Amino acid sequence: MGEKIGVIHYNTGDKNLEEFLSWSNRNDIGYVELQRKDVWNEEIKTDMVGKLLNKYKIKISQISCGNDFLQKTDDEFQKQVKIVETMCDIVKELGFNHLRIDGGWPKEGVEEKNYKNLVMKGVAKVVEIAEKKGLYLALDNHGTVTNNYLLQLEIFENIKSKFLGANLDTMNYRWFGYPVEKLTEIYKAIAPYAIHTHLKDGTGSKENYVGKVLGEGEIPVIEAINILKENGYNGVWCIEYEGKDQNIGYEKCFEFLRNLFK
Repeated sequence: MGEKIGVIHYNTGDKNLEEFLSWSNRNDIGYVELQRKDVWNEEIKTDMVGKLLNKYKIKISQISCGNDFLQKTDDEFQKQVKIVETMCDIVKELGFNHLRIDGGWPKEGVEEKNYKNLVMKGVAKVVEIAEKKGLYLALDNHGTVTNNYLLQLEIFENIKSKFLGANLDTMNYRWFGYPVEKLTEIYKAIAPYAIHTHLKDGTGSKENYVGKVLGEGEIPVIEAINILKENGYNGVWCIEYEGKDQNIGYEKCFEFLRNLFK
């Protein structure tokens, strides 16, 4: 099977990094998306992470920076840029070249009218860093700011860098509030920029959202995959599951994708 199937270290029953990698290996998953906390804290050294990846024969599809450009002061903003720069160095030291970045989250003291400029400014600054280091940044459609796909498109079209693309999350646009009928149009708009995916299913939006196994929700997952392929996507198909019974749910998602790619 030529398709690369991955899984994100999120909602996986509080498994620590080694437990998560071991579980991924047992399920024959060759790629993982890690979180910043997996590779960067006082107790973790990069070479330890590398040894675990080698032990379980796993590759990193991307690491999530967890950055937030919606800051009240320039000092706080620059700290977020520095987080992305440090994560660039960490992922490069591990021998990989993809990071997931966020725009940011609304907060008291940051006016909504400034959201777009702050996100655009932040992404532009970290793209400059990534270009120098030869690393790819995948902007996630996440939260209530960058799930606005028109803002995403404006960012991609204004910054225009081969090192900047989209992390296309199939569910998040629906969570944000777009109707199911709109999703195919959005996927077609974002797919040319996609350099990573989150294949995620569910029903409803915002407080009515319920995570589901792939193929059991209202998201046109197969159509999204076909649209991505038509646009030349050949990256990792990274599964994210936000329902109950995490192990069973994820394993059903693995089975769905394997059957689809037979």
